[in-house]
Amino acid sequence: MNKLVASLLVVVMLLVGAVMYLLGNRHGAIESNARDTPTAVASEGGEARAAEADVKPQAIDLRQAVRVGIDGPHADACRGVGSVANLSANDTLSVREGPNAKARRIDSLKDDAPVYICDQNADGKWIGIVYQANGYLPTDDKCRAEENVGSVRPYEGPCLTGWVSAKYVVPRGQDSDEPYVPEPAASSRYTFDAEGFGSSEVVAANYLYLKGDGRTKEEGGTVVDRGKRTCNSTGQGGERAWVCRTTYTYEK
Repeated sequence: MNKLVASLLVVVMLLVGAVMYLLGNRHGAIESNARDTPTAVASEGGEARAAEADVKPQAIDLRQAVRVGIDGPHADACRGVGSVANLSANDTLSVREGPNAKARRIDSLKDDAPVYICDQNADGKWIGIVYQANGYLPTDDKCRAEENVGSVRPYEGPCLTGWVSAKYVVPRGQDSDEPYVPEPAASSRYTFDAEGFGSSEVVAANYLYLKGDGRTKEEGGTVVDRGKRTCNSTGQGGERAWVCRTTYTYEK
């Protein structure tokens, strides 16, 4: 009996010791995790701050191509020749990528430097110019600023382009104390052929003008001339019909 009790006591003590050993290991693991966690968080926070530091605000792209042909299909590509003027002593005129004081500065021009006046922004405060780096304009229209381009388009010639403040550009022959005041851009004119059909000449003509006026409105233009109408009959007898044709001219 005493041997049995002693054996049971030994077993109980072994079990108690095992439990205490397991509880001790678990407590140590918890403390280890508690010590490690702030380090990981701090590391992640540092990486986040580093990533934020690397993010820079994107610059706004203010570039704008200088256009030619804004005076209409029958005018020169550029409006004329002007000169840099009204600068303070030893000052230069900034040439920028777009019609905005925040646009990137790409060049500078000295007082009295000649330029082709080709474009303007909506409020007329900035002038789009074509020029040469040597400070002179060619005598043979190398810049292709005097040719007829037919329609408004970005300049694609061999010379330099940029935007300058209109306060510091004057047309050649004008008093240099007066800044350049651009004229309103001329409207561009367009043409198209129209036709209308009907059971009589009157019906065909009315349908012709209905279609022509409708297309002009769809194009966002204003009718300038409906042209000279011609009408012809087609078919015979009960199948007789009429067709009327003309050439519309509109502007916008």
